[in-house]
Amino acid sequence: MEPEAREEIFERAREYSTQPARWQQADALWPRVIEAYRQAVAGSRVDRHDQRQLARALWRYGMLSTALGRHERAKEAGHEAIVLFAEIHQAVAAEHPDPTQPRRDEALAELITAFVDSGESAFVAGSPGPRLQLLEKAIEIGLHTAGPPPGAGPRTRAAMATAYHNYANALLHRHQEQGAASDAQEAALAASRATELRLKALDPQQPITIWELANTYSIYAPALLMIGDVERARLVVEQGSQLADLLGVAGMEIRHKLRATAELLRSASEPDGGGRRWPWRRS
Repeated sequence: MEPEAREEIFERAREYSTQPARWQQADALWPRVIEAYRQAVAGSRVDRHDQRQLARALWRYGMLSTALGRHERAKEAGHEAIVLFAEIHQAVAAEHPDPTQPRRDEALAELITAFVDSGESAFVAGSPGPRLQLLEKAIEIGLHTAGPPPGAGPRTRAAMATAYHNYANALLHRHQEQGAASDAQEAALAASRATELRLKALDPQQPITIWELANTYSIYAPALLMIGDVERARLVVEQGSQLADLLGVAGMEIRHKLRATAELLRSASEPDGGGRRWPWRRS
C-alpha cells in the first residue's frame, strides 16, 4: 500500500473512533491500518514515521477494543503499542539527549500515555492490580527520564499530569475496597502533583485545560477528606466547582462528584457525625 493510502485509512479509522455510532466501522478498519503499517516496517530499513503510525494504530485499536468490551484484544494491542513506543523513544533519545527537545518530548509523552491507557483498559477489564502497576511504571519512566515533571517538556508534563491523576484515582479505589490509610495518603500526594501540573497548563482559551484541572480537583478533594485535611478539601471543592461552572454542560459530571464530596464535608462537620463521619469506609 502506498504511503498516501496508509495515511488516508489511518485518518479515516481515527475519525470513526471518535464517533460511537461508527465504532463498528472503526473496528473493521483498524486491522487493515495495522497490517498496512506492519508491511511498511517489515523491511531492513525502518521508517520511524511508519513505526510511530503502527504504534499509534495499535494504541487506538486497543482503546477502541476496551470501549467495545473486547478486553483480551485490547490487552494485546496495548502491550504491542508499549513495546513499539519504547523502541521509538530509545531511538529518538539517541539523537536527542535533552528530554525537553520537541521530538524527544513527543516520544516520551506517547510512551507514558500508552502505559497509562493500558492501565485503564486493565481496570475496565476487571484487573485493578495491573492497572496500578502500569500507572506506577508510567510515572517511573517519566521521573527517571525527564526528572521532576515541572521541568519536563510540555507534552511530557501533560502525560505525567494524567498519570498522577489516574494513579490517585486508582489508589482511592483501592482505599475504598481495602481501607489502607497509606493509599489515601499516597492518593492525596499524587492528586497534588497532578494539580500542580494542570495549574501550570491552565489556559482560559482552551476549555480542555479547565476541564482537566476541575476533574483533578474532583479526585483531590475526597483524597484530602480521607486523610482528615477537611479545610483544604473544602477549598478544593470550592475551586473545582467554580471551574466546573465555567464549563457548563461539559462540567456536569465533575459538579456531581464535587457535590458528593461537599456532602461528606458537611457530615464531617456535624457535631453528631460520629459513625457517619467516614461513610465510604468498609466496616
